[in-house]
Amino acid sequence: MRFGILGQPAIWRHDQEIRLATRRSRAVLAHLLLSPAHSASIESLIYAIYGDAPTKSARNQVHRGVGELRKYGVTIDVHDNVYRLEAAEDTIDAFVFMRLYDQARALAGDRDHAGAATMLGEALALWRGSALAGLDSEAFLAEAAVWDERRLTAIEARIDADLALGRHREVIAELQQLADQQPLREAFCGQLMLALYRSQRGSEALQAFTDLEERLREELGTDPSPALRDLRTRILRQDSALDLRTRIPPQDSALDLGTPIPPQNPGEPARPPAPVPRQLPARSGALVGRDAELRRITDAIDDHGTCPVVVVTGPGGVGKTALCLEAAHRVAVRYPDGQLYADDLSEPGDVLAAFLTALGGAADEIPDGVGARAALLRSLLARRRVLIVLDGVSGARYIDSFLPGHPGCAVLVTSRSPLALLQGAVRVPVSALDRADARALLATGAGEERMTAEPEAADRIIDLCARLPVALHIAAARLATRPHWTLARLAERLADPAKILGELRHDGQSVVPTLMRGYEVLPAGPRSLIRRIGFYGSTEVTARTTAALADVPMDVAENMLEELAESHFMVTLRDGARFRCHELLLGFGAGRALAEDPEEDLREAVQRALGGWLTLTDAAHTSMRGQDNSIPRGTAPRYQPQGAAVWSGEGAAWFDDNLEAILAAVRRAVSFPETCWELAVAPLARYEAGSRFDEWLESHELALSSVRGAGNVRGEAALLYSLGYRSLLVGDYAGAARRLEEALRLFQHLADDHGRGLVLRLLADLDRIRREPAKARRTYEEAAEVLRRSGDPVGEADALGGLAMVLHSTGEEQASQECLERALVLCREGGSLRSEAQIRRGVAMHAARAGTPEEAYPELLQALEIATFIGDRVVLSDILLDLGTTRILLGDPRAAYDNLLTAEEIAKVAGVKRTALRARRARAFLNGNGEATRKPARDDH
Repeated sequence: MRFGILGQPAIWRHDQEIRLATRRSRAVLAHLLLSPAHSASIESLIYAIYGDAPTKSARNQVHRGVGELRKYGVTIDVHDNVYRLEAAEDTIDAFVFMRLYDQARALAGDRDHAGAATMLGEALALWRGSALAGLDSEAFLAEAAVWDERRLTAIEARIDADLALGRHREVIAELQQLADQQPLREAFCGQLMLALYRSQRGSEALQAFTDLEERLREELGTDPSPALRDLRTRILRQDSALDLRTRIPPQDSALDLGTPIPPQNPGEPARPPAPVPRQLPARSGALVGRDAELRRITDAIDDHGTCPVVVVTGPGGVGKTALCLEAAHRVAVRYPDGQLYADDLSEPGDVLAAFLTALGGAADEIPDGVGARAALLRSLLARRRVLIVLDGVSGARYIDSFLPGHPGCAVLVTSRSPLALLQGAVRVPVSALDRADARALLATGAGEERMTAEPEAADRIIDLCARLPVALHIAAARLATRPHWTLARLAERLADPAKILGELRHDGQSVVPTLMRGYEVLPAGPRSLIRRIGFYGSTEVTARTTAALADVPMDVAENMLEELAESHFMVTLRDGARFRCHELLLGFGAGRALAEDPEEDLREAVQRALGGWLTLTDAAHTSMRGQDNSIPRGTAPRYQPQGAAVWSGEGAAWFDDNLEAILAAVRRAVSFPETCWELAVAPLARYEAGSRFDEWLESHELALSSVRGAGNVRGEAALLYSLGYRSLLVGDYAGAARRLEEALRLFQHLADDHGRGLVLRLLADLDRIRREPAKARRTYEEAAEVLRRSGDPVGEADALGGLAMVLHSTGEEQASQECLERALVLCREGGSLRSEAQIRRGVAMHAARAGTPEEAYPELLQALEIATFIGDRVVLSDILLDLGTTRILLGDPRAAYDNLLTAEEIAKVAGVKRTALRARRARAFLNGNGEATRKPARDDH
């Protein structure tokens, strides 16, 4: 199957064109063919077709376009919402055209004008009209303009070859037509003037100049270029340089007539021709997923009127050098006077001397000093067409000395930095490969069968290699030489930050030199930060964490992170407050840290960073529960960077946004037991309110291992108390009893009254659930008194709320009411909305059981509003359950059914089995009496 965009988008099977009946199928085909790796997301397809004003059915139209193409036999896969069209470039007319064009220019560079003309004729024969005909969105019109310009450039090159072959008479008619179609294009006018002059029609050649001059002045207010005016002057003088025997470089347009061959004086020895350096290293192999970047580079170099400077910028290992060399080889034929290459500009004077020697300068004529050598280089390049490639440039100051002063040459640069101070440069950013291209690269070594068998392991390898070509090439090579390895085995080995760099080493190749080159040119501060981030071991950091690691003010930390981002060691995330690096950099940074820094300094840096997290979790807990209420505290050091903003967030939302980062901090703090257990317990208020039971368990198991290994008894007691609370909420009453009793024993051994009071309150809850009111009463009373002495009003309120429930169950209504009123005051004093919601729930149920459900209803609504506001799913499900039962008493069974069903659904999500079971039983009661069902309740609304 073949594909075409040089005209209306088309498909051929066995040389028979398949008519694409709809515009949408033609648009989808065209966009996929022109996208890197022929892959595109549905969003980019919609934008390409509809621009900024998509129709409501745009997404569906794209799906239908893809379906139509598949019906025609086009293979289009979809993965992660990205469509990929299977098509080799030699089956697409546009890419065949570019290949033939580049080969023709190479032939022209070797003076094979006949071969160049024939090949360019074949390339131009592929065109069936304007590129992407019939597609009129802005994206397609812009792409079509690029390809139509390439067509005109190819026509210019073919006519150059014809003129070099003496076919000036044959091309006159064609050039006259082209000049009419492109009345402002000076290249065609210049070629027409030369063809007419060589055909002894000099007056017509001059008239062609006059006609163009009038059009330019009338329409643009400009004059013809100096090159075209120079051609007119030569025609007037009948300059012998215009004769056919004069060499005209075929890689140039007719406007650049080259340097005429000067006559030699009799007896004068022939001058040796100037040497033509060919210093480009060999291509590094086939590139994957870089078609768009290659086109941007070659298009920039195609700008004949200037001396283009192209900066290829991106992180280390992304393949900048390979891309730059591929582009350089593709355009090399346009620079017949040579190609210069350097990959180390640390001594620019030495590189300048080497370039001057390569261009024919005698060693004894090369001046001293960088400035003098740069001036001589500009002089030698003034009348030559030379391509200069500078690889691995670390700053704009290194480039100035190598920039030619006249048009005709080009400079290609690779750098981690965008070199923002280099004015006028075209910057081509190169990022990590997209997933489809990364998979294709890894498959070159792993093979499609292994990739298909282990897709998740393949994706894990790709992520650990940060989708960087240098790392993926090595991973692919390791898999190719170890066919007995599973992909999961390599992924497991790469997952260890301490081993990843060693695993990405094969046959003398490694990612370390790539990372080291970028690291060594950084200032001392950012280098130190890389080491400390690596030792800390987190791929994502904030300015606060950075300030703690480096022990610097916030503004200094922000500047250091921005500098690392500019050098592509870090990536700024969307919120602008966080920065991310890949696992490779962590491994590299950790290795450099152990090699360059005292271990004690590194441990202090990590302790500060973890202390910074504790400062934030303290503030978030205070926002939710008021100061240190209802949570055990330890003695781990806190850290507040200079210049850090004062806390102004909402605790529940902050914990939700940062719970994964806190869990990562717990993992890092295993070697700091006191810090480890405090970090694990810190989100307790959010664990219980948001039913984050998995994170709760994982963090505590890590911390338990840490404190038990260090003999930290108080940390163990605090963690057992917290885990006991978790067991109580999920309905594991046996596990709750076991953990809470052990925690109580440890707190009593430590004489820690606050910890003992917290545990007693939960043990009383357990007694109440087990229907042991006398025991529960005694334990609640003891807990409330201990917590009162400990200065924890919220903990005391929770104990009084439980006591009120027990007193109510034993008929002591007045005492129960007094407990609830006292608890409500304490909640407000302590600043705990969660406890207030629970106490209000207790007040409501007290009223309902006293036979006044109409008094319970408003209390429950207030409690419901609080629970909704703080996002506490555990309390919310309990309140909805009570609201449902209250509405039954109020004679509104249908609304009650809705409340009960919602309570059950929320309780299930929250993992609170006891509440879910009670809600289900209450619904069953309603259905069993035939009083209400879900469906009628919906019908009423």
